[in-house]
Amino acid sequence: MANPEALEIVLPAAIAGLMVAILHVPLGMEVLRRGIIFIDLAIAQIAGLCVVLVNLWVHEASWIVIQISAVTAALAAAAFFRWVEKTAPQEQEAVIGSSFILAAAAVLLALANHPHGGEEVQHILSGQILFVSWDRILAFAPVYAVGFIVWLALPAIRQGMWFFALFAVVVTASVQLVGVYVVFASLILPALAVNKMQGSSLPFAILLSVLSVLAGIIISTLFDLPAGPVLVFAFAAVTIITRVATHRRPPH
Repeated sequence: MANPEALEIVLPAAIAGLMVAILHVPLGMEVLRRGIIFIDLAIAQIAGLCVVLVNLWVHEASWIVIQISAVTAALAAAAFFRWVEKTAPQEQEAVIGSSFILAAAAVLLALANHPHGGEEVQHILSGQILFVSWDRILAFAPVYAVGFIVWLALPAIRQGMWFFALFAVVVTASVQLVGVYVVFASLILPALAVNKMQGSSLPFAILLSVLSVLAGIIISTLFDLPAGPVLVFAFAAVTIITRVATHRRPPH
């Protein structure tokens, strides 16, 4: 019989992870198609930096204030990256990567004298998915539901600034649920797993992402390991297995 206490931890973590995983797949496939791999890391880190700064500067900041600030920062970054895409496409990846490094360094500087700075940095990078509450899930669920519906129903959203805006809003929510590392892994690795497949690979990529999340959460719970790094390795393992299993040798 399942342990009720364990279910209280695993169930909300699984729901949060699945929300992130399902919507990240189409976004990640588009990121991979465009060749802007570091955009998810950069926007996630910028959103995380904004969350840190608001918590430092505003005493007992409300959830609404944190979200508005983080989304605004992420949208500003997205608009900047879109401008770079149009004006200097050959340098876009370099600019995005540099932005990630600057945001990461800014987080370290902001928390340098914080009594729990190391712990806060760890939360931003690897997340706290095993401690996510139902209130937080309910608060973020509409973002993922609307985002997924809009992606499927309005193909125009995948073009130009609309894509960057949707990406920024989703990643801002995701980094608070699962951390920067899992955001990157869940965006890129399932897309990479199906990158060489023919036809519509979106449903299969979503299945792989779901399997990765469930395996990661179960393993981290059973062996009392930090969920963020385990989830990253779960995504990597599923991707490697899929690529090996679907690899076709060229004819002699």
